[in-house]
Amino acid sequence: MTQPLVRLSPQEMEKLSRFMFNMSHNPKYRAQVAEAAKELDPSMVGAFTDVSLQKQFNQFTQKFENERLAEKMERAQQSREVQKTDVIKRRNFSDDQVKQVETLMTHYGVNDWEAAADIYAQRNPQDDPNMKPPPEIEHGGATWEFPTVPGKDGKMLSFDDFRKNPAGASRNAAIQVITEFKRNRLPGAFHARA
Repeated sequence: MTQPLVRLSPQEMEKLSRFMFNMSHNPKYRAQVAEAAKELDPSMVGAFTDVSLQKQFNQFTQKFENERLAEKMERAQQSREVQKTDVIKRRNFSDDQVKQVETLMTHYGVNDWEAAADIYAQRNPQDDPNMKPPPEIEHGGATWEFPTVPGKDGKMLSFDDFRKNPAGASRNAAIQVITEFKRNRLPGAFHARA
């Protein structure tokens, strides 16, 4: 032990000794006193074995908790990868769609692939074949014909003939429909005899 730089009276030495004793037995300051004693007088380390044991225990506990945390993080990463492959396979996403879903996940801070895929599907719905027009209309090339009615001879009138006399053509069509209705629906006594 080094020689003190200041000479103290026995009363002051006792006062400081009691102060250091109290400080070294106070749980709040014991570790700090042990560190200071280790630096100033290594022979005093034996008085603080509980502090070194506690330090080793804390290091072991911290290492154990870090390993558990790393395992949890690895399991979470594996779970996300499994979810990712499941979502991609189930929804038949292309590479471009996967990148767009990942962009959505980053933008919204979402870690759930299912939720991000739902957002993507909501914004980019798949084509419903029932909602599409027929191919000839969608791709062009369809020719439309105006509807027409049958003439007096039973053949369909051309649109030009219908346009020249629409009232007469409509009357003839109505007479033919009524006549056919009577013929098919009414008993023979009601048929007109020609």
